[in-house]
Amino acid sequence: MDSARSVSSTAPFPAARRWVDFWDRPHSVYANRRHLEVHFALLAQDIAEHLPPNGTVLDFGCGDALAAERMLERCGSLLLFDASPAVRERLTARFAGNPRVRVLDDRDLAALPPGTVDLLLVVSVLQYIPEPDLPALLRRLRVLLSPQGKALIADVVDPGTPLLADVASQLRMGWTHGFLTASLVALVRLTLSDYRRVRREAGFATYTPDGLLDHLEQAGLRGVRLPRNIGPTPHRRSFAAEPMDGADQGAAGPAPNVQ
Repeated sequence: MDSARSVSSTAPFPAARRWVDFWDRPHSVYANRRHLEVHFALLAQDIAEHLPPNGTVLDFGCGDALAAERMLERCGSLLLFDASPAVRERLTARFAGNPRVRVLDDRDLAALPPGTVDLLLVVSVLQYIPEPDLPALLRRLRVLLSPQGKALIADVVDPGTPLLADVASQLRMGWTHGFLTASLVALVRLTLSDYRRVRREAGFATYTPDGLLDHLEQAGLRGVRLPRNIGPTPHRRSFAAEPMDGADQGAAGPAPNVQ
């Protein structure tokens, strides 16, 4: 869930498009397959208690969705959306013939009926959404939630968080799970790539807890900060949110281009 995420092409946001292009080609954000598997295993572990039994889950910005099979042990159906065409192709091939999994493109996402989703996952996505574009995205996603639905917004980056914090988190994970050498090599490759230039030019959005809670409230969502982050980056933050009574279900505009 850190991929071309949800920078979709339903709106012309050039900064978000730059991130989609980055995630759509080979990169070294994940050191190797083991890193990817551990990343999603930790997400699955933390998400499990929030999954609605037999409910519908929308993973918005799902990446390679290696946690999907574990999620399906509890939920009824899984909607996977990622803005990266390459990611969607892999997911479509992997879940071909599975009636409980649907891979969505931008048009499919826009066509979902209101109230379709019991749990909305937005994990490691908001950093790719410029703050001026966030209200429209939250309004669009809020409309998709059922009246008793819930949103989990995870891996939100605080202002002032140094890049070194992410580096240290990856190295700790590599040490703990046996891919430290691969992590070091990947970090060197990432440093030599255009990642920092893309991050500087396309932007890397950060949100204070109070600021994000305000955005959620304005979108008709009652949010709370969770005690710890969902997933393997403890220095980031997670939030849960539910629809407010009487929030306007018809106020959504087109979904922004989030990965």
